[in-house]
Amino acid sequence: MCNYSEYLKQKAKEEQVIKDMLKFLESLEAFHYSDKRIMQLLRIDAEHLKSLREMLREKRAAVMAD
Repeated sequence: MCNYSEYLKQKAKEEQVIKDMLKFLESLEAFHYSDKRIMQLLRIDAEHLKSLREMLREKRAAVMAD
């Protein structure tokens, strides 16, 4: 079992990966890439793409609320 600091490092790394994927998704959508191509480039399935899009909507809503 890893220690707490290793857990925090891993969690931060995972969060950064998600942030990077959201930025990339935003760029791909701006260039009107198809869902199929986005999934290929991000190496994800349709369910994960749906989840990322929901996170992106929430992020945009939070920005608009500020």
